[in-house]
Amino acid sequence: MLNQKLSNTKINIIEFEKDDDENCHIDFMAATANLRARNYKIKEVERFKIKMIAGKIIPAIATATAMVVGAVGLELLKLTLKKPVEVMKNSFMNLALPLWLFSEPMPPLLNKDKDYDPIVLGPIKAIPNGFSSWDSITMVGPLTLE
Repeated sequence: MLNQKLSNTKINIIEFEKDDDENCHIDFMAATANLRARNYKIKEVERFKIKMIAGKIIPAIATATAMVVGAVGLELLKLTLKKPVEVMKNSFMNLALPLWLFSEPMPPLLNKDKDYDPIVLGPIKAIPNGFSSWDSITMVGPLTLE
């Protein structure tokens, strides 16, 4: 029954247009944004301000996505060219400043036994002692609870 209903359904692609008031895109965004603001007890804003903000979101998303793709592409190129791990970099990017920081990756944290851990309020047993998030354990089966 549901498949029959869906087979007759037509999907029309609608492009977002903030300047066309007949499509109600900004009205919908204003309503949902102010409902969210009311829900979280933050200041509601008028429709015109939402229209101004909406015009800046799409270019900001495209810019941030292009920036991240470029940084990841550089690291993949280094990996493809079999460069040593010392040339790999972590990156921190802030478009508001604008700021790009590249740093050397830190080694992973090693988990060790502790007599007292303030988070769990008790002792910690690391199995195996000294493992990190970069380690893996290979289990060969079949395994049972016995």
